[in-house]
Amino acid sequence: MTKRQIMVGGALLAFAAAAAVVLVVARGGADPAVPAQAAVGDPHAKRTISKDVLNAVDKVSLTVPEAELVAKGRELFRSAVVAKDGESCQSCHTDGAANAELGTTPHVRNDPSVNQSFQGPRDPPVLFNVGRTDPYFWVGDTTTLNEVSIATIENHFKAQFQANKSADAAALTAYMKTIKPPTTDFDRGTMSASALRGEALFQGKAACVACHGGPDFTDNRLHDTLVPQSTVLVGTGGVPNDDPGRQAPPAGQVCGPNHPVNPAAPLECAFNTPTLRGNGLARTAPYMHNGALQTLAQVVSFYNTSSSVAPLLLTVQEQADLVEYLKAL
Repeated sequence: MTKRQIMVGGALLAFAAAAAVVLVVARGGADPAVPAQAAVGDPHAKRTISKDVLNAVDKVSLTVPEAELVAKGRELFRSAVVAKDGESCQSCHTDGAANAELGTTPHVRNDPSVNQSFQGPRDPPVLFNVGRTDPYFWVGDTTTLNEVSIATIENHFKAQFQANKSADAAALTAYMKTIKPPTTDFDRGTMSASALRGEALFQGKAACVACHGGPDFTDNRLHDTLVPQSTVLVGTGGVPNDDPGRQAPPAGQVCGPNHPVNPAAPLECAFNTPTLRGNGLARTAPYMHNGALQTLAQVVSFYNTSSSVAPLLLTVQEQADLVEYLKAL
């Protein structure tokens, strides 16, 4: 590992998003360009998983050869047959990266019989080095990758493909742990002069490394950086988005740029810090947990002028250099 890899942090996406990488399984089937449909309820909501099931997954992991588990997990990850309605892990997390053509997945409270805690879009993050980026999901309420795998099977697999839940969960976990970022200019040491200046800013003046530190570009924590709510979802009758993140603020307050950051309640409006590896940033707009920002330039500008860490007092050139650094990761 190079000195730069050890020193580097993550990107201005320090927005408390969720580096906690979610195994969001998106609609799209064979055509990933098909827009995601509004979710009835939250398919990634926290589930109660028994210790017996978790122990069974551990037993499979210890007794079945790793290569066999990885091969099976790769097959399940890519299969549109076992998942509901043509879904697949691959359609949302293409080869572990986010799917730019898919965009964000809307969640709408349109069924009172379903437990839906918020209304708004969520953006599928990458799964690179996911075995090291716990806790998981945008609100960081899941601590182990085995729990993620089990929840994926229970929420997204057809009923007839849930008979071997423990074995399949062990396989999915084993495969996801093999998902590594592609080799980039950052890895090769071939970053441009602008990107190198951006790296210095990232570690210094802009202080991105405070939340996106280490080789995985995440502090594995949740933060509220005042990310704005995204636009009103179509089909909601004009009802605005109200995604509270890990913990909703007190009555009368809403999450967004006007929400006061409360050190005494750090999980209000907070989201998990995402990894920034894999050269996916330049190809996976929009950005933030809800896709509220459309370009990396907007992300940098947000942190520079209106985030909870603003003002950073970055010049126009410094902002451009940071963007180039993010593209090189």
